[in-house]
Amino acid sequence: MEQHEARAMHDPFSPDFVDTPIAPEPPAPAPQPASSQPAPSFPHRPARSMAVAMLAAGLVAGSIGGGAIGAALASQHKTAASTSTVGAGVAAPAPAPGSYAAIYQQTAPGVVMISTAIARSGTRSFSQAEGSGIVVDKQGDILTNAHVVSAATQVQVTFSDGHTASGQVKGVDQSADLAVVKVSVSADQLHPLAIGNSDTLQVGDPALAIGAPFGLAGSFTAGIISGLNRSTTAPNNRALTGMIQTDAPINPGNSGGALLDGQGQLIGINDSIQSPVEGNVGVGFAIPINRAESMLPSLEKGIAIEHPWLGISGQTLTATTAGQLGLSEKSGVLVVEVVPNGPSAKAGLQADGQPSANDDVITAIDGHPITAIEQLTQYLDTKKVGDRVTLSVTRNGRHISVGVTLGNFQAQPSATP
Repeated sequence: MEQHEARAMHDPFSPDFVDTPIAPEPPAPAPQPASSQPAPSFPHRPARSMAVAMLAAGLVAGSIGGGAIGAALASQHKTAASTSTVGAGVAAPAPAPGSYAAIYQQTAPGVVMISTAIARSGTRSFSQAEGSGIVVDKQGDILTNAHVVSAATQVQVTFSDGHTASGQVKGVDQSADLAVVKVSVSADQLHPLAIGNSDTLQVGDPALAIGAPFGLAGSFTAGIISGLNRSTTAPNNRALTGMIQTDAPINPGNSGGALLDGQGQLIGINDSIQSPVEGNVGVGFAIPINRAESMLPSLEKGIAIEHPWLGISGQTLTATTAGQLGLSEKSGVLVVEVVPNGPSAKAGLQADGQPSANDDVITAIDGHPITAIEQLTQYLDTKKVGDRVTLSVTRNGRHISVGVTLGNFQAQPSATP
């Protein structure tokens, strides 16, 4: 992951490496004078960052993952952590039942900090990074984001009481940006969070986030559900739809952490923020827990998950765009690019590689009207690889039907359904 520059597009998942040789344990160094240069601090993974921008495919891809933070930010953080007490030797009062303080005490043990080492190919150096994770059972399974651990060669999990354990990445799904890390610890060390129902969320509901922003483990922030069914992009550029939007502050390091409802139940996995700067501006996104829960059995067993794919890049067609291009259709999905040898290419879908009057327009799939690209992606998520779908297409003013056999998603240079 690299540093973010406002209003510029970057590869959001390339690590910010620190040249740290991997070598046998050296002999103990001789004592140094007090003025000696201190050892380098543990660098945090910077946010996976993308400026708010519209792709040629018409999908907004302005997301910064909360997976970790840059070493520069770490060096800027000068203030030591402090603790508050209620008088010397006097215990703090128990929080009121149902209060945010009570919810935090109940749920914080179920959220961990994940530290990773990432070896640099062809070198004897590595980078180190941090993110968050969620305890989901008593068997040692930790749910997190794929972009937090997918490149890791070593994983360490730190629990809320300071206990640490080595972790093993069991399963990764880049298309959903989810992963499971396994730890071998006593069941008494594991405090699974209660699972909520993300399908019943409403805009305005309370939203509480726990994670390790900027390496500050156990941080707790509060806000509301500020939007539903939002779209972002996964690390491999697959479109992610149905995302939860919240204004609860989410920052680099929160990725993989918990988004809770007002009862302290897990409703989402904090994933990314949309911001022109390297930090929170009140627009964060979380993966709905109902989606993640359906994938957990496969992730825990390391079974690859298939995602149905048309193999196109497209954009929502508006009346304005239709008028500019001289298209007869005023709504639907404008097919801007067809992936060579992909499912739609084999079925004969056509596009010029940029918006033009010659591009196909998808107006329905299996009889379901399509007016936005998010609808198309959401429908595909209900299908399986190998299923055959029928697209209603307008081509140069003619209405045709195109049958497509869905393939398995392949990583692309831009967001695509």
